[in-house]
Amino acid sequence: MAPPPRVVIVGAGVTGSMLAALLKEMGLSVKIIEKSRGAGGRMTTHSFRGGSGGRSEPVVGRADMGAQYLTTRSCQDHEVLGPMYTSLQSAGVLSPFTGQVAGPNPYGSGNAPRHFVAPAGLKSVAEHFLTRAEAEVEWDTALSKLDFSPNGSATLQLSRGASAQRPPTAPMIPDSCEDGGSCGSLSADIVVLTQPVPQLVGKSRYPVEGNFLDRLEDDTTLSKLRQVEFSSRFATAYFFDSKTFSWPYVWTAHYFEQGDVRYVAHDSGKRGAASEESMVSVLVHSGVPLGMELKDQEAPFEGAAARMLADLEKKLPDIPWSQASGVKTHKWLYSQVYKGIGAKRPDPAWEWTSGDHGFPGCVELFRTPQALGLIAGDSLAPAGNFEGCIYSAHCAAEVIKKFASDWDGQGLVKSKH
Repeated sequence: MAPPPRVVIVGAGVTGSMLAALLKEMGLSVKIIEKSRGAGGRMTTHSFRGGSGGRSEPVVGRADMGAQYLTTRSCQDHEVLGPMYTSLQSAGVLSPFTGQVAGPNPYGSGNAPRHFVAPAGLKSVAEHFLTRAEAEVEWDTALSKLDFSPNGSATLQLSRGASAQRPPTAPMIPDSCEDGGSCGSLSADIVVLTQPVPQLVGKSRYPVEGNFLDRLEDDTTLSKLRQVEFSSRFATAYFFDSKTFSWPYVWTAHYFEQGDVRYVAHDSGKRGAASEESMVSVLVHSGVPLGMELKDQEAPFEGAAARMLADLEKKLPDIPWSQASGVKTHKWLYSQVYKGIGAKRPDPAWEWTSGDHGFPGCVELFRTPQALGLIAGDSLAPAGNFEGCIYSAHCAAEVIKKFASDWDGQGLVKSKH
């Protein structure tokens, strides 16, 4: 019997981790390449550590830097989402969000939504899926080049460390690394890319090289992918010592219509933070206008941080912002999907049962007798949110299931190209 196809997923965010769990259920093993040091993608959680702040120091505070809570309008017996939310709550990963939300309604029309938070931070959702997947993950490793051969498998070239800032001309990681992880080049029969689409179609400072888009050169699909756009914004987490600071407001989260600051949350209160967190965390998001104006600003983002702080001191003067024990600012160059594939706008009130709204869920990049390449993620789904990522993962899983069912290890059904 031929061995099963080798699957590589690039990205350990929600789409990639959920897809890995689905493929595990099909009997396929998966290797994941992730440029960061942790899971979650745009649902990442920053850990504030005590002492010197080193990685060996204990975590004394957390803050969700991207997504703040999960929202669903699905019924509790939904075939896909119902069991997923039940499983996440049973495992203690999610709990209902009961805090008060002030300011303008961000949820649009439609059925009344339900909200969930993650006590340990939203990155724990992706971590939960990865545990289910039993997937091998190469952390701090970026995809630099992807090539496919019409008569062979796909080849990935990888780079280690500071991957988000590593230009394509930088040397590749060697065949062996000091930490013992596999690196250099990697072969796969199935490759799924889950990065933001602009990073894959030449609209990034450090685009992925290779011939993986060649099958799309004469296809309208490529032009539709190039129409994908994301909004940009900044996020800042403030950490205050709970011995000297207490949250002064009745609301847990507040949306604002004007100014550089558009969202503030009592993050540790929102999550019902564990007793190990001795710090009170407050999370602040800028508006998109500030994010777009300063999207080229480099770390430590002093201009954006100063603008946000000035607005915070006006909006919320009861909080001693300058007395924070720690501050972390992050730039989300790819924050939320503004225009999806084909420039279609995602619907924040989308429900799974209402159809695909013309979104494919995933896109086939190449298919040869021995290799399959896909792009997946929420910019290909009807909603640019958590459930959009889950939807995309399920769509990709169905394509892979069909490909794997024809697999004989040497040649598949005739390529459709």
